[in-house]
Amino acid sequence: MKKKIQLSALALVLVALLISCQSTVSVDRLSSDVNIDLSGNWNDTDIRLVSEALVKDSLRSPWLDQFRMHKMKNPVVIVGSFLNRSSEHIDTSIIAKRYEIELINSGKVDMVADVSFRASVRDEREEQQYFASESTAKALGKEIGADYLLQGSVRTNLDQVGGKSVRTYYVSAELIDIETNKKVWVGEETIKKMVKQSKYQF
Repeated sequence: MKKKIQLSALALVLVALLISCQSTVSVDRLSSDVNIDLSGNWNDTDIRLVSEALVKDSLRSPWLDQFRMHKMKNPVVIVGSFLNRSSEHIDTSIIAKRYEIELINSGKVDMVADVSFRASVRDEREEQQYFASESTAKALGKEIGADYLLQGSVRTNLDQVGGKSVRTYYVSAELIDIETNKKVWVGEETIKKMVKQSKYQF
């Protein structure tokens, strides 16, 4: 009986110790424009810097004024693929979407739905032919053809020795005339980071 009481008391002590050792999680809300680098890997700040720089460069390039003067309208752009050719896992769709937002908000470029969304829009239009009233159903064959395709890639280079490393990210983008295959603009933005790893961790 005495042994059972001792074992029960020991079990209670162990449970109390386990509960006291559990770590608590603290969460702080941060402004989206705060620059924070924890690991040195690709992050949201890099996406913002790269997208803003590439959009500014593409809108300053002669292709835009030449098109608008010749056609008397905004060029229509469709987003193609942004490839991840880096050594890290990078969601390149975020770069493409940020780029698209910046172009639309400039008011100088019109955008059409990319491949991933176009199918669902077409399905909806098809369904309207059967289920929507004649006065509200959207007609088939009225899509706007894009003038240019936007595509790009992310590549990395790592130089490392001891506890120091330099990570360089090359983000390139290009606009291609869909009718002629001519590249009307090519741009590249570079992000370089020095990462120092402490020898001693406590």
